Amino acid sequence: MLLTADPESVKAARDFTVETLTRWQLGELVDEGVMIASELVTNAVRHGACLGGPGSGKVGLMWQHHASLIVCVVTDGSGLPPMLGPADMGAESGRGLHVVHALAVGWGWTMLGAGEKAVWAALPLP
Repeated sequence: MLLTADPESVKAARDFTVETLTRWQLGELVDEGVMIASELVTNAVRHGACLGGPGSGKVGLMWQHHASLIVCVVTDGSGLPPMLGPADMGAESGRGLHVVHALAVGWGWTMLGAGEKAVWAALPLP
């Protein structure tokens, strides 16, 4: 799914995740999947694709179904790596990757080309 780099895309990412996981009959993973997709897309919009201003970039969202897990993959047009920094519980933002880290069995990122990266997070199948 290709999203524009604006805050409204986060709702579209949540809806796409619910539809995809429900179609795969993985309703028990919807809550965790929605949280992961929401956090990764939010980070891509805020820190990756919006370097030229809101709506200037594109964010990609894809779910992959494997034998023992599902993987959420979010792409953006930035070569900057995601940073899992210290959690500030008093801050209004900045804990997204901590949420992903807590829910996923693994997460990471890779460069796809010049100025484009993919961030992924995996959930085990029940």
